[in-house]
Amino acid sequence: MLGWELKKIIKNKTSIIALILMGLLFIQIGFFKPMLETENEYFDESKNEYIIDKRPEDVIAQEKLDNKVNEIKSIANKNTHGLKNEKQISKMSKEKLDKDSGEKYKDVRFYQVFENRATFPLATLLIVAIIVTLSSNLYTDERLSNVDSIILSSKNKYKALNSKLLISLIIPIVVYAIYIIAVFITTYTQYGVPINGSLQAYRISSIASLVREMSITQYIASEIGVISLVLIVISIFSALFSFITKNSIQSISCSILFIAMGKILVFLEFLPYELMMIIHQCSFIDILSKNSFISTAYMGEIKLFSMNFDLVMTCLSILVLIIVSGVLLNVYVFKKVLNR
Repeated sequence: MLGWELKKIIKNKTSIIALILMGLLFIQIGFFKPMLETENEYFDESKNEYIIDKRPEDVIAQEKLDNKVNEIKSIANKNTHGLKNEKQISKMSKEKLDKDSGEKYKDVRFYQVFENRATFPLATLLIVAIIVTLSSNLYTDERLSNVDSIILSSKNKYKALNSKLLISLIIPIVVYAIYIIAVFITTYTQYGVPINGSLQAYRISSIASLVREMSITQYIASEIGVISLVLIVISIFSALFSFITKNSIQSISCSILFIAMGKILVFLEFLPYELMMIIHQCSFIDILSKNSFISTAYMGEIKLFSMNFDLVMTCLSILVLIIVSGVLLNVYVFKKVLNR
């Protein structure tokens, strides 16, 4: 059944759209490169001109690193006045400096470029478009071609439906994995073998003071992991909408609304502050656009039901819970809705 579903996707017209999007996804890799730690360019408003720092690369990189280290030191030595969140941030700052004092710049160009490309918002947007295109049509095509009646009257109907659900889990993993491999190969070709991945993540992070005590490789793996969770959620619910809507337009529209739901809920200002914090950090758009920091930063604790919960762990638990709920909802639709 799984092989048959894969063949159907390949032969489907939507696969052409997915291939075009995949082509754009690969093309943008070559064009995107972040400003490296060894580079410094900025617009000087007083002179009304764009300035390119001509100093030696190691001097520029060391200056940037020193600024980050000084920022972390100021937090590590700050008087926290007994506040738990501030104490934790101060503790993490000391741990980061204990493991990596940042006295000397070391080459982290590969990891900096790889991280930026692997989590680039335009890339994740294209991946979402590919996933929605494929998953939103897993069942709508059968309905339009009247094949759905044949599937539902078959003895193996649940096997066929479950294979579609399994495909919705596989699609985001495969698409994102292919992209990550392409990014790795491209970055390896340009910057050589990745080195110094065991150094602290603050060396490549734009929020050195907030990033948790973790190595560069752990930092990147954490970001990729959270994005993967979001892509799986989107794919599962796109498949769900394909089962309960009449055509692909309705299915894709529901998927887009679902993706934007977190952003929409943020505008409901009457919601409690703690809930607003969770919604913002769990918003799919914010995660994919790198405006959420649950994968890399310490975000403090929130109070729910008279108990304190770590905000990051709460958000990650919610994402996993949404995945489980999506799977269960699909199974419910198979047994109670489609089987009526």
